[in-house]
Amino acid sequence: MKFELVKTIILYFLIGLSLLLTFAIWNYDRAYEVAREDDQTTDAELAGVEENKKNLIEPYQILFHTNGTTTGFQEKEKELDIFDEVSEKVHFYDFSMLEENEDEIDESVDYVEIVFPTSMPTAYIREIFSSDEQIFIDSQFKSVKLFLDENRTANQVIFDNSDPYGIDIRANIQNIPTVIDYFEKVQKEENFITYQPVEVRNDRLVYIPSESNIKGKKFGYTSMSPDSETYQSIFFQNPQDVKSSPNPEGGTTYSDGTRQMFVKGYFMEYTDFSTDDISQTNQSEGMASQVRGDQLLTLSIEHINSHNGWLTQEQKGIKYRLYNVNTSLQEIEYRMIYNNYPIFSLNTQGDISTMYLEFRNDSLFRYTRPLMILTQSYDRADTRLMSGEELVEFLENSGEYTTDRIFDIQLGYRIEQQAEQVFDLIPTWCIQTYNGWEIITKEMTENQGGHTNAMGTN
Repeated sequence: MKFELVKTIILYFLIGLSLLLTFAIWNYDRAYEVAREDDQTTDAELAGVEENKKNLIEPYQILFHTNGTTTGFQEKEKELDIFDEVSEKVHFYDFSMLEENEDEIDESVDYVEIVFPTSMPTAYIREIFSSDEQIFIDSQFKSVKLFLDENRTANQVIFDNSDPYGIDIRANIQNIPTVIDYFEKVQKEENFITYQPVEVRNDRLVYIPSESNIKGKKFGYTSMSPDSETYQSIFFQNPQDVKSSPNPEGGTTYSDGTRQMFVKGYFMEYTDFSTDDISQTNQSEGMASQVRGDQLLTLSIEHINSHNGWLTQEQKGIKYRLYNVNTSLQEIEYRMIYNNYPIFSLNTQGDISTMYLEFRNDSLFRYTRPLMILTQSYDRADTRLMSGEELVEFLENSGEYTTDRIFDIQLGYRIEQQAEQVFDLIPTWCIQTYNGWEIITKEMTENQGGHTNAMGTN
C-alpha cells in the first residue's frame, strides 16, 4: 500500500515538473523573441544612411543685393558650398531683439541674404551657425541678412522673421572686414544670374530667377517590400502579430491592433494609435506637454536615423532638407532635394517627395515617407519652362493666384513615374498657398490662354 502511495506521489511530482518546464520553456521562447526584436535594430534598417542637423538645415537660396540689383548663383549647387563656408567661418555674437523703431533698416547698403525654405525657431541658430552665446529670445527666422559695410557697428546681421508681427533678431559679426573680402571674392569668381522680386502675402518679397536654366533628370530606383518581416519590425514590436488587408481606397493596410501602416504604391503612412490615447488622457488630466522646436528636430532625426531612413544619393545630388516645422502642432517635414532644387510630388497615391512626422507628448504618432530610393541617373530632353517674367504675368492674369494667397514661389522639380523602372524629375514652378505647394502645369497655362507654349513639351 505504501509502495502505491509512493508511486502516486512520484507521478504527481513528475507531472508538476513537466508543467513547470513547459511553462519555463514557453517563457524563455517569448523572452528570446522580444530580445531578438530588440536586437534586430541593426537588421531592421532601410538602405539609407544616418543624418545630422547640420546637413538637414540648409538654405534654399543665397542672394546678393548690390546697388539695387539682386543676383544669385547660376549653378545652384554653389549655394551649398558658400553656406558651408559661412556657417563655419562667420562667427555671430551680441544677439538682441530688434526694437520696433529699428524695423526700417537701411538696405541701400550691399548685403547677402540667406533664405531658408521655412521659418524656424531661434533655437536653430546655434545648430547651423558659429556662436558661443546662448539665445534666449523666443522667436523665428526665415532669412538671414549679412550687411557688407565696415562702418556698420550695429545690426551687422538680421535674422528676419517672415511674420510681420513677429520679432526680428539682430547680431554682430566678428572680423567683418574678412567677411566682406570673402564675399567680394565670391562675386568676382562665380557666375551669377538676375533675380526679380515678387510681392506675396503680408507685403513680403520673394525672389525668383528671371531666367530658368534648371535641367531635368531621369532616375532608376529600387523599392522596399512592406511585406517583409524585417521591414515590419521597424514599425511593429512583434511582426508575427501583424495582419494585412486590402484598403478600401486602394493599397494595403498592416495592423497589430494598436499600430497601423498604410501602403499604396511607393508611399506609406504609419500611425501609432496608442500615442494618441496617451495624449488624450494627459490632456484630460491637464498633463499635456509642448515639444520645443529643438526637441522636435532632435526627435525626428533620431527616429529616422534609428532605421537608416535617409534614402539619399549625395554623389548624385539627391538628399533631404528640413522644409517645414510647426512646434505648436508638433509637426516636421523633410523634402527631397536634387542639386539644391526642391522636389514636389503630384502622385495621387501619396507624397513620395517628403518625409513627415507628427509627435504627441514626445512620442511618434504619425510618419509618412516614400518607399523607394532613386539610384542611377539618366539625361533627359530639356524642358521649355516659363521665365520669371512669364510666371509673374501668368499669376497676375490667372485671377486665382492673387498676392494675398501666395506665401512663396520656388523653382524646382515635380517627380513622376514615366516607366516601370524610371522616375522623371521635371523642371517646374511651384506656388505655396493655403493649400500647400501647388505645381504650375502646362495645362494650367494653356487653359488661361496667351502662354500655350510657355512650358513646352516635357
